[in-house]
Amino acid sequence: MNEIKRQLKMKIGDTTQQQRNVVHKIQQLYPISPKKSKSLLPVVLSIAVFAATLIFVFSIIGEESTLNPTNSANFPDSITMIDSTSGELVELNYQEYNGFLNYISENNYGKREDVLSTLKYTPIKNELPSYLVTFDCGKTVCASAYLTLDQKSTMAPLGEGILTSELIYSPNQENVMFLLSNSEKTKQRIVVINFEFRGESRIPSLHHEYFSNYNWPITNVHWLTDNKIKVTVADLEESTDVIIKEWEQDINRPTKTIEVPLP
Repeated sequence: MNEIKRQLKMKIGDTTQQQRNVVHKIQQLYPISPKKSKSLLPVVLSIAVFAATLIFVFSIIGEESTLNPTNSANFPDSITMIDSTSGELVELNYQEYNGFLNYISENNYGKREDVLSTLKYTPIKNELPSYLVTFDCGKTVCASAYLTLDQKSTMAPLGEGILTSELIYSPNQENVMFLLSNSEKTKQRIVVINFEFRGESRIPSLHHEYFSNYNWPITNVHWLTDNKIKVTVADLEESTDVIIKEWEQDINRPTKTIEVPLP
């Protein structure tokens, strides 16, 4: 930042000299009498200032482009992500992984090159190449996203969380459901992704607290129909850390089951 300020001061000094040069050139090209020079001086100065300002603005634009090159110039043409189970690699070109760069920057997940090197995926059964991608975010828990590769790739952020269940497909195979857990794995939230809408999460208005945040321990989910799921959660009046710890130590671990219609 100090270097940029120093260069801007130099630019301002250069601009002042450029103004003088422009005035001098105008006087050489169009010599005028002393009387007229006084009346025309404001006009000449205005022209000089305008010309010098244009020079200054364009020089700053050029300087900024030099100091801040495009993101694509700083990153490789392609990177790889690894299947955490089989070890197979999938190559992503810059356009396909660019969404992760923005995601990492917006959430201050650390140095983007380091985070990109931690991409792991779980393949998702879909007509288009689709993946549940997780990556380290410099915190106690990783982050995840739904990635679809086609002529136009789509990356749908899912937030921070650890995958703690199997991928469960709806009867019509048009949706996939799974559980994400907080870093302590004490609370879960449900994620339902619709393939037709390229990764859009289906969050119901009824019982949305099981989908939107980590509020309760969720022990099981499964599909009843294409648009309804059954959820088994801890049978607790409150979900404080102390109460959840007591519930976990309980041999019986009381639960309750609810049915949730999806939008």
